This record gives sequence, structure tokens and C-alpha cells, in this order.
Amino acid sequence: MTQIVEREVLINGLRVIIQSDWISLFPRLAQGLTARDAEVDFSLSQASGPTIADLEPSLPVRSNGWVALLEATGIPRAARCRQVHGSTVVHVNSADLDLEGIRLVGEADGLVTDRVGVLLAATVADCVPVFFVDDERGTLGLAHAGWRGTAAGVVEATLERMEALGASRESVYVHLGPAICKTCYEIGPEVIRALGVGPPTSRFLDLRAEIAQRALAAGLDEARLSVSGACTRCETERYFSFRGGDQGQRMCAFLGWRAS
Repeated sequence: MTQIVEREVLINGLRVIIQSDWISLFPRLAQGLTARDAEVDFSLSQASGPTIADLEPSLPVRSNGWVALLEATGIPRAARCRQVHGSTVVHVNSADLDLEGIRLVGEADGLVTDRVGVLLAATVADCVPVFFVDDERGTLGLAHAGWRGTAAGVVEATLERMEALGASRESVYVHLGPAICKTCYEIGPEVIRALGVGPPTSRFLDLRAEIAQRALAAGLDEARLSVSGACTRCETERYFSFRGGDQGQRMCAFLGWRAS
């Protein structure tokens, strides 16, 4: 397991945090987390239309994060869920996204696909964005993992759905992106009970460390597991943080194969 410092890049005006080691490993991969930007909106209401033209056309393009993201990645079809802090994972087939734009594909916290030209998307603001890549089989997975989803098994469920598409756990690369750190993440006893970690008196949780342990226990290769060292609560100039007071703002994690 490797802790990395991600790179911030500017793509068509959109600030994005990327796992820089994956650039050379997966040249066709679009992967990252949008950075804090008060002018870019990733609210659910902005993703309700079936096509780019239907996504609040009266708004400036930059104010609609979904439009900006599709244009920045060059992937015209995207899918996201109504996130409910559970373990449901949806398989996204390109046939489900016959029109360009962003589609809601149900209530879930994980998405998987084996198709080129499909962008998986999840919004976060302290929870962990978990990126899964099996380039040998062409399968991808993206999970939104808070403590409830982690306790429910969203990481394990995403791996299982990828396996159903032909992925091999030994071949899967996983990256745990920017999220709230242990120093900032104060918790109650209900979290300790749900996760089964630490003594009952524990007050703080390293959620990424817990997810990493679960991923390794599920059979992932430790050499293919990387973890961000960034904290969304500490680095408020770069990230939105729910605990930091950004209840109405979200960043968007994304993952997809470009056609070329």
C-alpha cells in the first residue's frame, strides 16, 4: 500500500485532483476528483435532464458542473446514483446511456462498467471516493464510502460486481482519494459498533485505513493499492468539507475509459 500526493491539473478550466501514477499506467483513463470551486455546481438537481441541452441550459456552462465535467473528460455519457450510504452497486451498460448527458441510475453507492465511453460519477465532501481499475479486463468501479457504506460492505460489493464482469481481484488497482483525515474525523460509539474497530472509547477514525484493511482482506494486491494523504477538512482551500461547513457543496469523483 502506497500513500501518494495527488497532482492538481486544469482541464478545460476545471480544476481536478488526479492519481498521477495512473497517467502512465492507464493512458485512456479519465480519473480524478474535482477541486473546490464555488462557481461549479454538482447538485443532484443539475443532473436530472437526459441530455446536455436539458441540463439547465439557462445557466452558464461553468455553473453546471456536470456539463463542465463531460466536456473536460471528453466522455459524452455519464452515470451517477442517488447516494444513500449503503452497499448497493449498479452495473452501468452503455445501452442504459443511449443519449449524451448525465443519467441517474437508481439509489446506490457504487457503480461498475466494462464499457468504453461511459463515465462513472459520485459526489463527496469528506467521504472516501474509491476508484477501482482492472485494465486487463477493461472493468471499472467507483464507490462512495462513508462509515455507513463501509460498514455495509460497499467496497466488497463493488469488487463482487466487477468480478461478475470478468475482473480478477489480483489484477484490480484501487485508489482511496481525498477524504477527511483521522485527526479531523471525530466519531461516536455507534460508528465503532458498526465498524467493529477500536475500543468503545475511541473518538477518532481513520476511515481510509479501515477501507484499505477491508480491501486487502477481500483479496486485493497490496502493491496495487494507493491512498491519498489529503484531508478535505484540513485543506479547505482545495476541497469542500461537510464537517467544515460546506453542507450544500460537493466535489465530483469520476472514472471512465476514453474512446481514444
